Amino acid sequence: MKLFYTLCVSIKYQKLCPFSKPVIGGWCECPYASLMERCTGKIACHRDDKFFLSCSNLANSLKNNSSFILGLNNSETLLTHAQSMKIRCGGMLGMQRVMNIEINSPPVIPNIIAVAELLYNDACNFPFNEIVQDIKSFNHRKKRL
Repeated sequence: MKLFYTLCVSIKYQKLCPFSKPVIGGWCECPYASLMERCTGKIACHRDDKFFLSCSNLANSLKNNSSFILGLNNSETLLTHAQSMKIRCGGMLGMQRVMNIEINSPPVIPNIIAVAELLYNDACNFPFNEIVQDIKSFNHRKKRL
């Protein structure tokens, strides 16, 4: 119990990755995520503040541009786990598809952001209307074989 408490306290003071649940679920990858703390359901980012800020901005842009798909009236509404996964995972998979980046493997978040910044000058300038169907059709429950 003490170990769990220590992990929770140490994570509280770190930069929590906005894509932690998709990374833990195996839908996305990030080489800068600290998977040591995945038992708490959150992972920390081991990169500089600028990189962390670009990830946070992308996650917020995905949420703001996807609110109408989920029927949310207010962008400040707290999302359920399923809604959050739908927006973040579906959004990353859609961005990967539109930019033709390694489509047969899970999206690597830093690569997606880097290519989006090259093509659109900022990941937040990505044409989100092109990934609406990816977000809408995403199901975070993996099919059993």
